[in-house]
Amino acid sequence: MSTTFRLSALQFLQNAVFATSVISLSTYMLQTLGFSGREVGMVYATNAIAATVAPPVVGWLADRHFSADRMLVLLNVLAAVAITACFFATSFWAVYVFILVFNLCFIPTFGLLAAICFHQLETPAKSFPAVRAWGTVSFMFVGLGLSYFGVENSPWPLVAGGVMAIITAVTALSLPRVPPQPGFNFSMLTGPEVSRIIREPGMIVLLLAVIFSCVPASFYYSFVNPFLNEIGWSAAAAKMSLGQLVEIGVVVSMPFVFRRMRFRRIVFWGLLLWGLRYFLFSFARPDNYEFLLYLGIAVQGIAFAWIVIAAQIYVDNRVPVALRSTAQGLVSFANQGVGIFIGSWIAGEVVLANTLPSGGHDWSVIWLVPGVVGVLAAVGFWVFFPRASKL
Repeated sequence: MSTTFRLSALQFLQNAVFATSVISLSTYMLQTLGFSGREVGMVYATNAIAATVAPPVVGWLADRHFSADRMLVLLNVLAAVAITACFFATSFWAVYVFILVFNLCFIPTFGLLAAICFHQLETPAKSFPAVRAWGTVSFMFVGLGLSYFGVENSPWPLVAGGVMAIITAVTALSLPRVPPQPGFNFSMLTGPEVSRIIREPGMIVLLLAVIFSCVPASFYYSFVNPFLNEIGWSAAAAKMSLGQLVEIGVVVSMPFVFRRMRFRRIVFWGLLLWGLRYFLFSFARPDNYEFLLYLGIAVQGIAFAWIVIAAQIYVDNRVPVALRSTAQGLVSFANQGVGIFIGSWIAGEVVLANTLPSGGHDWSVIWLVPGVVGVLAAVGFWVFFPRASKL
């Protein structure tokens, strides 16, 4: 098997594991376990805690004890144990602890696998989007499977995630040995590398845009599935896979888009679409403008690719070689760390504040918050990001 095939397989498996832990977990917690919106937000915020705490520890282990590929194996095995244990948990704190442990082990694998891909691929800017697209394909298949088997409000997806994490670990054993890839470390914040990156025109604006994009992103990952189920839209998880279907085409087309559009315009439209679609969710229902629900889901693929993946490729192209690892770490920290923590907290509080006495939610009001934040973030990025940047 070629290295590209193995890396594509790992992207497929890794994102399948992640999909089982995010797509319908909120529906299971709200509808079956009876958790509040705040508690659901706290569980989803464990992604951010893991993205902040785990990378320095993983970097220390990789530096001293493991090659990057073997680190990937170990983390997936530990993640498999944690997410499988969550199947048996029913209280809030038990679920919280097991999901936290799962994320502490699993979230660092994203940065680790991305670094391995950039290290192994001969032309990352051209090859990485196609490899990364297989992660989107798996996300789509998981969504279809959740609806097909009717398990959106059950814990069985967690067991499936554990099985796939073990398969991921076995697949990672086939990789050639890769030098340590420590990624982000808090010591970087006071080092000269970060100072040089921050001085680049537009870098602070880019990081702030990524952080603000996490607010609408957190609402989507935490509460769109329970929203669609609550308003009576059948096979919600399967229909959500439309976003991944669109994302496949968008990710594969990224090299072409970068040749035709300036980075400033790409991120602006990504942020704007991420915000505008929530206004569609505010009033569209299965019996009233249902096509707008499909449209709001479809733009997910465009928004994600045109913000997060665009930032990764842009940084890899524009930042000096010696600073790329640190710059990618900063982008990941902004996207998966502080941004998701803030976004999950806001999402949980907004949903809690708009919970109805009947147990339902006032979604028309809830969706206004991520909508406004997304639009304001887009306008701010367009105004403040330099028209000509050296990034």
